[in-house]
Amino acid sequence: MKMARWVSLGVLSLSSSALGLAACSATPPAEDPLMADPPVTSASTAPATSSKNPDLVKGELLLQAGKPGEALPLFKAVLTADPKSAEAAFYMAVATEQTQGDPKEVERLYKQAITFDPKLVDAALNLGAIYLAEPARPDEAIAMLDKALAHSPGDPKLLINLGYAYSLKKEHAKAVKALQGALPNEDTSEVRLMLGMALFDGGKQKEAVPHLLKAASTMKDDAPTLATVARMVAFGEAFEDCVKLLDRAIKLKGDDPEWYVRRGTCKHELGKEKEAGEDFQAAIKLEPKFQAAHYYLAMSLLAQGRGTDGRLELKKTWELGKDTKLGKLAKDKLEGKAPKKPDAPKK
Repeated sequence: MKMARWVSLGVLSLSSSALGLAACSATPPAEDPLMADPPVTSASTAPATSSKNPDLVKGELLLQAGKPGEALPLFKAVLTADPKSAEAAFYMAVATEQTQGDPKEVERLYKQAITFDPKLVDAALNLGAIYLAEPARPDEAIAMLDKALAHSPGDPKLLINLGYAYSLKKEHAKAVKALQGALPNEDTSEVRLMLGMALFDGGKQKEAVPHLLKAASTMKDDAPTLATVARMVAFGEAFEDCVKLLDRAIKLKGDDPEWYVRRGTCKHELGKEKEAGEDFQAAIKLEPKFQAAHYYLAMSLLAQGRGTDGRLELKKTWELGKDTKLGKLAKDKLEGKAPKKPDAPKK
């Protein structure tokens, strides 16, 4: 039975996570892409070694049966008799955690297990999950995971947790290196998404695209994540993929006006200006006071040579927020001033 835990992106529903068009240039800004959840508990891993101690065997069977409370005194007895038993410390930590015991005691026991068996990957995974849960302690996680990897080089789950820890510290190059190391043995959508995010956050948007697309290929019903990945791949200039991903998201959940505007900006980049305008109009139909949709519709209409209609939309944009950045841009455009690229407007 497995009793170790490692990074899971449950919020993104993988294993279980406004816009910039100045003078009709359409890639949304790179802000807050996706945030992965901290590691979560999954039914965990037995240590690599197999003990003949009957109490350990009996205790493990009780854990498998979902009876950690009954297993706990057995592990305690073994640890009392043999204080250097890494297995007993590990199992006692698991049982204590599963019975909602003292978190500090759980952490101490995992540390004890690693001290007496540095190759006990499962204890390192569970301790790493503790360090990476909120409030996260990424520095402690990194130090511990580095030591664990020295004894178990290339272990993919240790590398995934290490990549997650570096991502928390915004050390994206190190996160990418760790996740790339995990990929050959753990090529899952979850890891691909983490790697794509690390590349994206590290300014390598084009390199992120294939990983993000591979992750998105398995997202059957996760409309919000599909939409967010669409925004990210747009930064890698994968505009066709941006449109396809938003097609899927909108088919699942077609009531978010921002998604129509995002899809419209990608269609604009593909030279499909009429279709882009239709998306901006669809967004306005859903939310008539969505300032961003009016602004981008104005720019699209101007690009199509429909100056009168375009100016009317610019006027609406200005009226919906005269002191907002988009409102000021619309006013400048109406007055014939040189346009500036807008920051990300909010709905």
